[in-house]
Amino acid sequence: WIDKTSSTFRDLFDKITNKQLSEDMMHCSDFLHTGSLENYHNVRLKYLPKRIAFSRETTVIRSMIAIIETNRNVSCKTDSAEEPKMYVRYSKATAKWILRKESQKKDYSYRHEILAKIEQNVLSGTLEKADMTEYVPENIPRNIATVPRPGKRELLEKYNARKRFR
Repeated sequence: WIDKTSSTFRDLFDKITNKQLSEDMMHCSDFLHTGSLENYHNVRLKYLPKRIAFSRETTVIRSMIAIIETNRNVSCKTDSAEEPKMYVRYSKATAKWILRKESQKKDYSYRHEILAKIEQNVLSGTLEKADMTEYVPENIPRNIATVPRPGKRELLEKYNARKRFR
């Protein structure tokens, strides 16, 4: 589709076969894997379901818990030298017996550590409300609306007016 003798083809060919571009692409390939980020977002959804509205402080604390859980379980993978544990399972889809990797149990010991510290603070009488000001910015808007909120009566009048014209 491009004439091989044209200057456009020559420029494109030079850019594609450039050694520096090949080396840059090798470095970029390391950053294309999003599995860890997806794992974090799945854990975050466990603590911050989208269907429930939380206060800013609650959102920050629950996000921190999701981060702690994700970081604690990042190393749950088996060592490369160690053979992964497998189990046999029958697949209805293929009507064959297959091997599946056995998933490792997650480490939830951090929950006990947090509860132990809370209990220790309660028993010693040093329990104080956490200062979240460094984590929660002051200027976050309550919603994403770009126009001021109209009154309920005004919206009801517009709704009824639309309904009459049907």
